[in-house]
Amino acid sequence: MVKEDARKAAELRAGAARVRSAADALKDRADALPRSFQRRLLKLQAGILREGAANLDDKALEIEPARGEA
Repeated sequence: MVKEDARKAAELRAGAARVRSAADALKDRADALPRSFQRRLLKLQAGILREGAANLDDKALEIEPARGEA
């Protein structure tokens, strides 16, 4: 079960990285556009993707809490 949890957490973290990458690409595309309604929508979508990535990271932490010393 521990290995399965670690695998699931790793999958969630990898998914979060992919979503963040897509958000960065979307924001870069939006920045290349002149100021417009479309640009604003693309930036809002990028923000939504970032929130989704943060949600995936939170779920990964629930499954496999961070280890270490403070």
